[in-house]
Amino acid sequence: MSRAVGRIVVDVLLTVALSLLLLTLWRAMVTGSFAEGAAQAFQRLFLFMDIGLLVWAVLLAVASARRRPAGAGLTLVFAAVGALVNLLAVVVVGFVQQGAWAIEFILFAIEGGIAFLLAASIIVLLVHRLILKPSPERRAAI
Repeated sequence: MSRAVGRIVVDVLLTVALSLLLLTLWRAMVTGSFAEGAAQAFQRLFLFMDIGLLVWAVLLAVASARRRPAGAGLTLVFAAVGALVNLLAVVVVGFVQQGAWAIEFILFAIEGGIAFLLAASIIVLLVHRLILKPSPERRAAI
């Protein structure tokens, strides 16, 4: 169980860090300022992708609690589910509360979601395939 918790922590922390890096580089190219890009990256990830990150972490924790820790494929499926749930939440809240600003908020959520999914794909595959190599029994099953 503690190995599964460690895997979840590594997946989540490294994915968030790489997402921030990718978003910072993207926003720095768009704005022309690294400091402004970093501030916007933080905003995009933690204000417009927060629900998706939480859903992803909860799904990973639930899978681990059921004594079947998620492999690389299921972890990426959970990331996609988190990104979609996040986008739906931003759409609903954006149109209900913000009116005309909703389109801009949806674009912020899409930008954060793309960076999150790209980072999750890279990190999860690296962590699950290179760092946490499957046991010989699992390798035989694959």
